[in-house]
Amino acid sequence: MGQQPAEYGGQALSFSRDMSFPLNAVQLHDRAAEAWTWTFGREPGAAMRRNDREAGILEGQARINFRSEMLTLREETMGTVAYRVVVRTKAGECRVMVTELVHTGNRSAHRGGVHVGTLTTGELPAQRVQGMGRTTTARVHGELKVLAMQRINQLLQTFEARIRAGIEP
Repeated sequence: MGQQPAEYGGQALSFSRDMSFPLNAVQLHDRAAEAWTWTFGREPGAAMRRNDREAGILEGQARINFRSEMLTLREETMGTVAYRVVVRTKAGECRVMVTELVHTGNRSAHRGGVHVGTLTTGELPAQRVQGMGRTTTARVHGELKVLAMQRINQLLQTFEARIRAGIEP
């Protein structure tokens, strides 16, 4: 039986981490807000859009700068991967979700930017990329996913470590 060809579309790439801490809801929310400042808050374009202590919600956005290692379309694909972060806290529990990872190419490139769009868990992005063949699209999408996975996982690890720092065992 032959291998099925990869299709455009699929499930959007996202990250989540559930953490437990011996803190009440207010203490945990305050520590999460501080951890945001030292992790996601230091990323390019970072902005906290909502900080609701009563509901235990932090919402923000940031981006990752991207430059393709491939020589093909290097200037056009250079750009950013924007993402949304939602932190939900309640007594003893904190959940961080990173969603809506979207690549936007370099708009000031000579031929205009090449936008991969929404990153997915599959081999190809959510939609066909204008001006780029399927193989090149898959390679650039793969590069974007690896970069996003490395950076977001590092930020999530550091976020958890910042909250844990100073908690008495």
